[in-house]
Amino acid sequence: MSADSLEVCVSRGSESDFASEFDSELDSFLDTCPESFAQQTPSWRDVITRVEKDEAIFLTCRRAGRLVGLLPTYRFVGPKGSILTSVPLPGPLGGIATRAGEDRAPIFAALLDRCLQLAVSLECDLVTVITNPFRPDAELYSQVKTPDFILDNALQALNLTEDVALDGTLLKASSSLLRNLRRARASGLVVDDAQTLANVEEWYAIHERRHRQLGATPLPRELFHAALEHAVPSGRARFFFIRRGPGGEMAAGGLYLCHGSVVDAFMPSMDDRHANERPNHLLAAHSIAGARSAGYRFYNWQGSPPEGGVERFKRSWGSRRFEYCFLTWITGDTTAFLDATVNQLIEEYRWHYVLPFDRLGGAKGAPTDHSQRSDTWKLQEQAK
Repeated sequence: MSADSLEVCVSRGSESDFASEFDSELDSFLDTCPESFAQQTPSWRDVITRVEKDEAIFLTCRRAGRLVGLLPTYRFVGPKGSILTSVPLPGPLGGIATRAGEDRAPIFAALLDRCLQLAVSLECDLVTVITNPFRPDAELYSQVKTPDFILDNALQALNLTEDVALDGTLLKASSSLLRNLRRARASGLVVDDAQTLANVEEWYAIHERRHRQLGATPLPRELFHAALEHAVPSGRARFFFIRRGPGGEMAAGGLYLCHGSVVDAFMPSMDDRHANERPNHLLAAHSIAGARSAGYRFYNWQGSPPEGGVERFKRSWGSRRFEYCFLTWITGDTTAFLDATVNQLIEEYRWHYVLPFDRLGGAKGAPTDHSQRSDTWKLQEQAK
């Protein structure tokens, strides 16, 4: 297949600007794409545009009218300039998705070339695409154009077909993890999977309180409302809640994204007053068993600080490390971005990746130097 036979089209707007026929075609297409993500779907686009001021810009690649590639992007206008990124909000995954069996290289070339051209015409100064941790593709982007900035990242995930039995038995969990799970199951905790606004509101109070205890910013309430309205009915997301007995007080809960072969533990939160009962263990075990029985391949815990209790908790389930990266190209004037402080970018571009924090304040380095997530976490903590 030659690049000349490919046609790239651009669709822009918010949720109301995209025709239902277009969204149905995208959903059907993404179902054919190995290791694509819920974050690339029209349902999650509608969540993003409900919560943020981003303009959704979906680039589609066709060969003889048949959809063979997709690159969802989002344009955000901030005080220091505009950026174009493949996915905003926490838990971002997903760059270019291609139909199974297609030669990926020419599709990547057509979509990335058009994306970079579009960024210039829209006066975006930076373009960022996130690579795929479960189907490596960083080299396919670099073959088109060498990125100006690279942030190496990693996540912990279970390979469900290897790490979990069909009945949900954890095959590689640590002995201490199994003891805690037995404790949770003996404590009278029960699962409540009713997808209701009342449950989401009750859980959000836990999420908000817990984040403030940790000195972190809670995710917007509207994000979870929008997920309940858009992503849950489409089958791209589900909430689970843990209660202290039927109809009892809520002890934990979380939002899980599900699509293709991947389930994302997007945002679990626990009421620390009930930590001794281990509701977070029961929440994770229930969602993992459900993912395994439904035929998903990967259970993605999402990112966390490189060292510490959260990372150790994930490893105790038998999880393994998967690497991916944020690739960024300069398409305009980046002076204001590079001269900014970490706090300025966090506040002015909240929930958006802009640049590796170790490149700010004049510490630009060579264009092909890789930034490390450990350095980014340290600088972010120092900025608090």
